[in-house]
Amino acid sequence: MLIPGKRLTQQEIADQLGVSRIPLRDALRRLEVESLVEIDGHKGARVTVLTAEAISEIYEIRIALETICIGHAIANLTEESAAELALDSMASADDTLTPSEAFNRRRDFYERLYKYANRPRMYRIIMQLRNNVDRYHMLADRGHAHFAHTELAEAIVDRDADRATKILIAHISEARDDLVRNMNTSS
Repeated sequence: MLIPGKRLTQQEIADQLGVSRIPLRDALRRLEVESLVEIDGHKGARVTVLTAEAISEIYEIRIALETICIGHAIANLTEESAAELALDSMASADDTLTPSEAFNRRRDFYERLYKYANRPRMYRIIMQLRNNVDRYHMLADRGHAHFAHTELAEAIVDRDADRATKILIAHISEARDDLVRNMNTSS
């Protein structure tokens, strides 16, 4: 994993990946558009560093979009797909998983859930915003809200969009507050 603020040496990365610098530059530009990399013509590329204010803004946008998205997704779920998603949600809260495994399962769960919304642009923006903050959660090595995932699974099975939205807002807010608090204590 690349640490926020780390300088990216194009030649080293190109050598590691076995590619020329031209496609690597294109990839870095795409990462810059997604706010994952900052490129300065004179200093090169660096992994972006988010401030507490930027993180708060990202979570504010996520809450707005994800609550809309989950409503659409739940409306489109069949009984079978709701049951499968609920099992995935509960599996992501398994205490025997490593933090990395739990993180990946939670991410897979939300990707699958939000695809049911049939809102590809919204989905893409949500996943981009999640990418911007997920690296900080991985670095902090924090597992979040097992209880929220169980509650969310129940709301999905019941196809109760209002309850799922309230649970999601609380869960996202808790993740935001924990991340900002962690940033403030490590500064």
